[in-house]
Amino acid sequence: MQNTDIERKRHVGGLRLAACVAAGINFFGIFVSILTNQGWTSDLASKLFTSQIIIGTALFVLVAIFLNNKNYIYLLSIVVFWWLVSPFIITFVFGLDDQVVDYFGTYGGRLIDWRFIYTTYSMILVVLLGRFYLTVFFTAYYLALDAFFSSSIILHPETYFTYDHSKISSDPFAMHGGIFQQNVILAIFSALALIGISWSMQRNLKDASLHERSNSILGRYFSPEVREEIEKNKKPLDLDKEKEQKIAVMFTDISGFTKLSEGMKPKDVLDLLSEYQTKMVAAIFHNGGTVDKFIGDSVMATFGTPFSKGNDSQNALNCIRQMQISMREWAQERKEKGLPVVKHRIGVHFGECFVGNVGSEDRFEYTVIGDTVNVASRICEGCKDVGADVLISEEVMSRLSENLTSEKVVDFSVRGRSKKIKLHKIVV
Repeated sequence: MQNTDIERKRHVGGLRLAACVAAGINFFGIFVSILTNQGWTSDLASKLFTSQIIIGTALFVLVAIFLNNKNYIYLLSIVVFWWLVSPFIITFVFGLDDQVVDYFGTYGGRLIDWRFIYTTYSMILVVLLGRFYLTVFFTAYYLALDAFFSSSIILHPETYFTYDHSKISSDPFAMHGGIFQQNVILAIFSALALIGISWSMQRNLKDASLHERSNSILGRYFSPEVREEIEKNKKPLDLDKEKEQKIAVMFTDISGFTKLSEGMKPKDVLDLLSEYQTKMVAAIFHNGGTVDKFIGDSVMATFGTPFSKGNDSQNALNCIRQMQISMREWAQERKEKGLPVVKHRIGVHFGECFVGNVGSEDRFEYTVIGDTVNVASRICEGCKDVGADVLISEEVMSRLSENLTSEKVVDFSVRGRSKKIKLHKIVV
């Protein structure tokens, strides 16, 4: 899963939350509007204001219900547009009422106190979206609207600022300087605080996205139990540090893959490999193993990385049993469909390995290297030489928790290695 996909999921949740909160506030606004008529003098203004609230509520409810990853941008654009035009709709409605009431003649400079009521509420809704740049834009937008509409009152020749309470109480054109100063400071402080919160949310989202993506990548290589322990830090893991440890290394590959794939379409070959690898990975994960890599038709797995889960050799054997059961079931399915039966070979060795990140600064992978890995690969190849489906080394056999019947293969020559080893041919 890409970071953008993960972030989109969080953004969808943010838009849904903002829509639910806005719808809830609007529901309350509709209730109050019906009961009190909102103090409108103009009947047309009252109806338009109520209609505007109803439309906004319906919009937010529909967004909350039908929002998903695919239509997120479309619905976000509609909500953003609504938030852009709503202040002007409200201003137009007040203008209609003003033609009847003459707000300025009635309230004078005290109208300026009303300019700051909806600003913080609107900015909080935007923050819920979890979009930093939208928060910055709308914060500046709402503050600019406040400054624009307030300037018409401040610059009016009849209004003036004063701290004289007698004038403030007797003259409607006297504006309380202290209250105005507090409103401006509160608006600016709220704007900066909300921008800071939005920035922090954006950083947390980035970190969460990277963490979630890392977990999804871990899930491709480590079993769910191992991944859970990594996430909960139950084990002192240092995946970035290289170390030597004893582990069981397993290789599997499809027998006669070249001949099997001859004449097949590339897509069919890919599907075959995918189905095979899916069955192998399921068995590996179920028995606490780690998928190291896929090499053509081969699968390399380890038992004991990033930490041991008990008897790693026994876990590898249990994995082999599950693999063989899956392969027999798959063979029966393909036989019934008239398809060639797929068989494979398995080789396992136990020993010291170098475990850690290998590669360059630009690209590296968590893997295991060493003589144990090379020998395990050669043991898997040796299955066809000794006519076996499964071969395990003496090092694996000696560490099993059960007495396993096997056919010994002594003095097995490993290609590229002078020292011979003892193997066990087993049937599971």
